[in-house]
Amino acid sequence: MGKGVFFTSASMVLAVIITATLRSHHHETRHNPNNPSFTDFRSNASHLLRSNGFNFVATFLHISPDLFLSTPQTTIFAVPDGAISNLSLPPYMMKHFLAYHISPLKLTMQDLLRKPARTCLPTLVQRKSVGITKSDAKRGVLEINNVLITHPDLFVKGLVTIHGLAGSFASFDRQQESINLAVCETGQNKNNGKDEWGKVVKFLGSSGFMTFAIGLNSVTDRIVKDFPDLVSVTIFTPPNVALMAMSSPLLDKFMRSHIVFERRTFKQLASLSAGASLRTLVTGKHVEITESSKISHAVSINGVAITAPDLFSSKNFVVHGIARPLNIDDELSSMSG
Repeated sequence: MGKGVFFTSASMVLAVIITATLRSHHHETRHNPNNPSFTDFRSNASHLLRSNGFNFVATFLHISPDLFLSTPQTTIFAVPDGAISNLSLPPYMMKHFLAYHISPLKLTMQDLLRKPARTCLPTLVQRKSVGITKSDAKRGVLEINNVLITHPDLFVKGLVTIHGLAGSFASFDRQQESINLAVCETGQNKNNGKDEWGKVVKFLGSSGFMTFAIGLNSVTDRIVKDFPDLVSVTIFTPPNVALMAMSSPLLDKFMRSHIVFERRTFKQLASLSAGASLRTLVTGKHVEITESSKISHAVSINGVAITAPDLFSSKNFVVHGIARPLNIDDELSSMSG
């Protein structure tokens, strides 16, 4: 209970600071009579958000609804508390961050599932869109910017829809003090980075990681198919592992567990706090920074040390050598030694 009170209080204080920032840059408010009343909107939507672990967004929505209702139609993609905390965004950047998670369209889950993968959706950030990266209407599964919608249609009333997310559409570069917004591409005139995947495989094969290179090559086509808009990744490469003894599904899971979204150099990993999580290509699975130090130049992932940082680095890919395989669940525990 103490942690919950502290967390809510902290979010309230932060929201007050951010609200002051928002109001200083947003003097004109636009209210549309078709939108639900502020009273209903703030009470009902905020209650649903809080009860599902979206306290930060609920607080912002309650204190400054004008940002969320600045267009006739609105879809809000709520970011969970943990993801916002891990980003550690400066207050003055929060308006930009929130705007990237709001679309000036009303999009229920049914509306979203009707749209094909690679569809770009406008946001309140000028000339910036988010993209549907996975859509499975039969299972009711949908990802935007490779982030799963975990709470579809959390709130639907009038011309406002709210969906809860598993994470954030954006990332924060602490070195540059900037928010990284992914580029939404329709998929036309691009090869999904297959050439770059091939370069990584070739490099690993000629650098003493032949077994891992063979494994990566065997799953690349499936990864490209499952993540058509995957822009950048970080690969953690262990020394020789008995991959040939694995079944095809286990091999696929093993390889994906060593690949995380977004390109992160060793320096960037060292700047992350211990406990920060990195989302792998295995749905719902993360690895964690268990040690990071700029001074000692030591970084560990799930307790496994990075022994060969920045082995391979390109615009969208970076590869780090690690001491042994990563363990993300019991099924792969035998491989971690």
